[in-house]
Amino acid sequence: MHKYLILALCNLLLFSVAAQAKQVTLQASEDHVPGQARYLDNGQAQPAILILHGFSATHHYPTVQALQDYFNLSGYTTLAPTLSLQIPLRSQPVQCNSLHTHTLQQDIAEVSAWIGWLEQQGHNQIILIGHSSGSQTLLEAMIPHAPQSVKALILTSLFYLSGDELGSLESEIQLAQDLLKQGQNAPRKFNFLFCQSDYLATPESYLSYLSITRARVIETINQLNIPSYSLMGSADTRYNQVGETWLNELNTSQTELRIIKGANHFFTGEHEGQLHDQVEAIINQIILK
Repeated sequence: MHKYLILALCNLLLFSVAAQAKQVTLQASEDHVPGQARYLDNGQAQPAILILHGFSATHHYPTVQALQDYFNLSGYTTLAPTLSLQIPLRSQPVQCNSLHTHTLQQDIAEVSAWIGWLEQQGHNQIILIGHSSGSQTLLEAMIPHAPQSVKALILTSLFYLSGDELGSLESEIQLAQDLLKQGQNAPRKFNFLFCQSDYLATPESYLSYLSITRARVIETINQLNIPSYSLMGSADTRYNQVGETWLNELNTSQTELRIIKGANHFFTGEHEGQLHDQVEAIINQIILK
């Protein structure tokens, strides 16, 4: 009976979180494409937390939503935007063979707009949390200088987007560059991450993300003017492509690396709680500084 009582209480708490959630919209894109975010307002007593999803996903992604709900229950104001990817009020993931016209620069502009929105709500202390390529986008958005309101950057499942080991083809990169030089930006299919041979994108869109190389990520971390923390799962299958030496490279950079033993890329199952505990410990560490 005790087990079922605990389950009922957990469900009640989760319902309470959902009841407090607000869907907010903002013309965050440079092209004034409206974007949306899930906002949970717990006031300004503690730092606000902005959580950004991985590539082509939304703020509904389980890793992101679980983090948001956890920190809402802990008393933090949280904001989880969905990058528009140039689709007004996008609420669904974008597939590989969908048309990709968005660029990394547009994503960065949207992140900056959402940070500005939080500032307008009165939050002068903000902590950023990225998952997967959301970590890369947040990294790029903090260069050359993070806004004064942003106090720290927490990067989870941080890798990179371009490299021979990821399936990037120099011939395709050269073709995309040549097309742009000729003023041609018609979409075509490229190889990109898990979208092998069917990533339908304009050359401009494709090339913008290919700028995030292995070296670029480390270089950007070392340029940050705010503290950064990297949380990685030891059982992430991405190491099959990039090698576990990636952890050594992160460890010798300016980020503080923490490894969750046995966790995969999404920190599912028993490792979800460990991710939340680690992030909370980092936030407490930041607050005490």
